[in-house]
Amino acid sequence: MFRPEIKVLDCTIRDGGLINDHFFSDEFVRAVYEALARSGVDYIEMGYRSSRELCPPEKFGAWKYCDDDKIRQITEGIESDIKISIMVDAYRVKEQVFAPADESPVDMVRSAIYVKDVDKGIDLINRCHDLGYETTVNIMAVSKEIEPDIVEALDQLAKTPVDVVYVVDSFGSMYCEQIEYLV
Repeated sequence: MFRPEIKVLDCTIRDGGLINDHFFSDEFVRAVYEALARSGVDYIEMGYRSSRELCPPEKFGAWKYCDDDKIRQITEGIESDIKISIMVDAYRVKEQVFAPADESPVDMVRSAIYVKDVDKGIDLINRCHDLGYETTVNIMAVSKEIEPDIVEALDQLAKTPVDVVYVVDSFGSMYCEQIEYLV
């Protein structure tokens, strides 16, 4: 049964970049984008938007930075309704430069945070939302946090314009009941 409220986000390039330091060939990224565009996936997460100061270019490939021009180069000429997402590690990022959403190929910014850094995530969410981006927050390693801290972070996020909140069990140690309670 088709449920339009459920959206599919593919993070093959972003997640795979954690293994190869984001050194993917342009041909590979373009092939993945084209295949996902044909498949009906709603979003493709191209990689990270990271500071070159904190993440030196000699150590990382292009998908660690997800520059708008690079994304345009890859997607040019491919007819598609797929939306483009990027992830930003809000807890270890310098000031990120984002063009207004209507001038960028990026549709959605996902802020990756730990509970202790919720304030940094909220700042990023607000800035990107004000620029016209869809925003999400990815709270990582929740199974390592104490419940009152998680609840406080979720309460703070509920007061923001964030579109989606992900609760991530990074270590695979949460039970269904815990997830049900938090979500």
